[in-house]
Formats: sequence, C-alpha cells, structure tokens
Amino acid sequence: MAVDGPVPWPCAEHTGVKHDIYRRYLERWFPILLKGSKRYSSVTYAEGFSGPGIYSGGEDGSPVVAIRALSDKVPPTTGVARFVFIDNDERCVNMLWDTLRNAFPERPRSQDAMPVVVREGTCAEDLEGVLDEVRAWGKPIFANLDSWGNVPVPFRLLQRLANNVSSEVMVTLSPQHFVRFVTKKGQDADDVFGGDPHWRTVTNLAPEAKSRHILTCYRQALRSAGFPYLLDFELVPRHGQPLYLVFGTGHPFGVEKMKESLWEVDRAQGVGFRDPRDEQAESLFVFDEPQLGPLTRLLHQKLRDGGPGRVEDLRRFALLETVYRPQHVLRALKPLMDQGAIEVEGGGRLRIASVVSSPSASTR
Repeated sequence: MAVDGPVPWPCAEHTGVKHDIYRRYLERWFPILLKGSKRYSSVTYAEGFSGPGIYSGGEDGSPVVAIRALSDKVPPTTGVARFVFIDNDERCVNMLWDTLRNAFPERPRSQDAMPVVVREGTCAEDLEGVLDEVRAWGKPIFANLDSWGNVPVPFRLLQRLANNVSSEVMVTLSPQHFVRFVTKKGQDADDVFGGDPHWRTVTNLAPEAKSRHILTCYRQALRSAGFPYLLDFELVPRHGQPLYLVFGTGHPFGVEKMKESLWEVDRAQGVGFRDPRDEQAESLFVFDEPQLGPLTRLLHQKLRDGGPGRVEDLRRFALLETVYRPQHVLRALKPLMDQGAIEVEGGGRLRIASVVSSPSASTR
C-alpha cells in the first residue's frame, strides 16, 4: 500500500542490518552467476516494494545497495544485470529515479549491460508482468520482497520464481503486522500460504505463539512453492518490533552463502538475530562471540529424538535447519560432552567423523 506519511521516511533500526545482509550476499551472488565457472549471460535483481531508494537521514535504500553490490564486484563488460523496481506510491517512484541519478552520476554500466526499470504498481499485480516484459525468466532472478509486513505476495509468483533457473527470494515478515493482515483477510489470505488453511488456527493460539505459527506455515508455503532450501531468522532491534527474514533457494550453496553474509553482519549496529526454533528465544549477538546455546539445545533434542548421529550429519542439519553454520557444531556439542549429556560411540575425542548419541534417548 502507499506510504502513510512523508517520503522519504526515517531509517528504522533493523533496516541498516537488513541492507548489510543484502549487500554482503549480493556481492557474492552477482560474481558467482556472472563470472563463475557456470556463469549466465544475464541475471535480474527485482524488488516488489522498492521505496524511494533513500531515507530521510540520507542512508541508502536497497535499490542503491543492490546496484553498488554489482558495480563493486563485477566488471562493467561482464554479462547483463537487470534491475526491476516496483512501488505503488507515485512519490516513491519519482524519487527513486532522482535517487539513482544522484547516487550514480556516472552510470556504472551501459543501458544494454544494466537496464533499469522503475515502475508504479504492486508486487501482487505487476511484478510478474514486468519480469515478463524485460525477459528475465529463464535466467537467474533474486527477488527481494520486503513488503512492510502486509505480505501481499501471490503464491503463483513464488511458484514461478522457485521453478525458474537458479532463482531465489527474500521475504520480510513483520510478525505483528503479518498476523493482523492474515487474520483480517481471513479465508482470502489462504493463497498467501498456497491454499493451505492451517494458518487460520492462529486465532486459537496464545499471543506469544502466533508469530511462530505464522512463520512455520509460511515456511511450508515456500517449500510447497518449490523452494527446497530455506533459511529464516529473526532480527531483534534494541527498540521497536522484531522482523523475520525468510530466504528461499534451490541449492544448499545459496544457504551457505547467505549464512556467511548473516554471520559477517556488522554487530556494532545494535541489532541481534536469533533462531525462531529456539524456544528460549536467546539472541545470538548479545556478546562479541556468537551465542551457541540455541544450537546446543537443538542438537541435543535431535539426538534424543532421532538416536545416534554422525557429526557430519549434524553439521548438515545446522546448515539447512538452523541459522548456524556447520563450523559451529563441534563447539556447540562440547558442553553436552562435558555434562555427560552425549557421548562418542566407541570412545575417543569428538571429531567431525564421530558418531554421537544421547544416553538418555536409550532409556525412554
């Protein structure tokens, strides 16, 4: 929906962290797809809710961040990078053109090597058509769908992105706004979840359980759309409401690179993140060192529920099912070893090749 208030608006506390993540990931994404051994002739970066490209304090918006990530990492003669920006507020559309001209007084690439489309419209009704228009399909697309929590992202669009070659999506969910949106829409919101009405049981849940339920249902919707690998995490600002970011990709390599971006984020910005699956809701960036308590609890539960497991399999579990990286696993298992809560089968030191088990699992 159109912005209620002046344009541009102040940069929220969590926005700088989001843009830090976007930048770090796109600085990997563009070179891999345009310069790598399996490079493509063209790629497209698309936003369904682009805004004016700048904040009232002068901070760069995501359109500027994305174009800079390309120009900083890929030579101007290498491949074609399209940019598609959609917003349904005429003020944002007009200002975005001015913002891009001011940010890039000398075009970093030619029009042919970097076509830019800025269009007034909605993500739900117009983004797919513009992607048709610029002939983006059949080549990789990164769709940044930061929808201010209203999430009018049609399931059909997610399906088409999921089935397009090497394409990925990042969806921003504001838990409180999202719960209000879907409960207000009622049955009409089923399409957001791929037609599955299970999300509607949110009305029967305690307030503290609503957000996690919606996130779980939305993760399932992305899987149903065709994204086999997901990464979701919660940004926790010092002030204001938390946000969920949900990333969908067709390859575990995408998850690995997104996690590298996530764990490199500038912690000095004062926004932490946490794994939504951790029932104790422990933030991971409270101190200088990553807090591994949530991963320790998740690994212990997995071993108790599933029986003995190879550490290498637990590393893959951490990569694909948590916000943690595989290299965190051995450190997260150590407290369990010290407490006698798990043991190495056959004895010896805890290594990547070890098989570990939870003695308590066998007594159930």
